[in-house]
Amino acid sequence: MYATKVAERVYVLDTYALGHPNTVAVYVITGPKVTLVDCGYASSCQSVLAGLAELGVMPSDVRYIVPTHVHLDHAGAAGHLVREMSSAKVIAHERSVPHLADPTKLIESATRVFGETIMGLYGSPEPIPLDRMEPVGKELNMDLGEGLTATLIHSPGHAPHQISMMLDGTKNLFTADAVGIVYPGMETLIPTTPPPSFDPNQLVSTVRSLRQLGATRLLTPHFGARTDVDYVFDSTEEKVTRWVKDVGDMKGRGASLDEAAEAMQLRVEWEAGVSELPIYAKVSIRTSVMGIMHYLSKNV
Repeated sequence: MYATKVAERVYVLDTYALGHPNTVAVYVITGPKVTLVDCGYASSCQSVLAGLAELGVMPSDVRYIVPTHVHLDHAGAAGHLVREMSSAKVIAHERSVPHLADPTKLIESATRVFGETIMGLYGSPEPIPLDRMEPVGKELNMDLGEGLTATLIHSPGHAPHQISMMLDGTKNLFTADAVGIVYPGMETLIPTTPPPSFDPNQLVSTVRSLRQLGATRLLTPHFGARTDVDYVFDSTEEKVTRWVKDVGDMKGRGASLDEAAEAMQLRVEWEAGVSELPIYAKVSIRTSVMGIMHYLSKNV
């Protein structure tokens, strides 16, 4: 089973990223203008199609694909899906469009971070024709049919080209990675602060702006629908600020990336009350520490 209803007209699709359930989500908004919010890794493309099939949605039914940013767990499958979805338009931030049209630099950057072996598991994005895309600036309004509208909002900090999406009138907010990771069954939040463009000040500002929208349900990519809105927003802001300080202190004492990542992993294990984290959580922590170190090396 891939698809689970989380709100009226909204379903979460579990992409079973790298074989792991409940780690990377894609959302489907059903109705006359079927919309995908995020796409998952390129290697998860078939899981997305299988989830749509469960809902009785044909690829040709999809009208909009909204990769919230170009990181591979959000946009990696976008080009692959576009080939299957003949009627779909890709809606993405204006700074994302060049990378979606030509993912060469994106692939090179991700390979530097994750290495060729992991990239082989993620799969490579395919280019998307420019005439299949519509850019988003600071904000864009969308009509999803049957009285449902949405507002796309520029949400930098995690990445400068990230957008979030508010379903107007429903209090449902697709957060993208503006909020931290809370994996099901591991009730502690991991900030998601990857290289190369993480900016803590922008991220905190984005969290505060999104809070003002008054959402009562957060549709998060990692993972699932959250109704504990204040906890997610509060923990994201607090953890980002604290991790930047603590990783900075370790970096100042000469700690390596591996040493700092191990220290933060031990902290998360203690917070979660587990003796060892699953591999995908360890990868998330290491990537977040890497992003903080990269930010500090440029700005401190």
